Amino acid sequence: MRLFYQQKAIGKKSRTLQQIPFFIEEPVITLQDLLNQLVTQQVQQYNDKMVDTPLHLYLTDQQLEDAAQYGKVHFEEKKNDSCQSVDQAISTMLQAFQDELFLVLHNEESIDSLTSPLTVQEDDVFTFIKLTMLAGRIW
Repeated sequence: MRLFYQQKAIGKKSRTLQQIPFFIEEPVITLQDLLNQLVTQQVQQYNDKMVDTPLHLYLTDQQLEDAAQYGKVHFEEKKNDSCQSVDQAISTMLQAFQDELFLVLHNEESIDSLTSPLTVQEDDVFTFIKLTMLAGRIW
């Protein structure tokens, strides 16, 4: 089943959200099931990225123009060759949700519990909002 998640478009000047497709194979009953599958996919994609190699990489003119538009030019390589643990990433994600460090919206409706049942249909959109704690004094 194809679903989408929204993330802020790359670049400091851009205030738009872009929809990124992801696919799930197993049935999703709760938010925790969905988050586990999404984190597993993201960690596997990160671990599959190419590690710095002595090969000479180059960008085409079109890729360079696209990257310059977003304000960051890079070759999609990673600097660290260690693989990340899927179990550790899932544990960190669950702790972050319980600590209310991010908010999940399913088709613009907030989901407050990991165990709340989900009715997921093809092309549903999930939005993840990172919550930032503000420092300051209350007088």
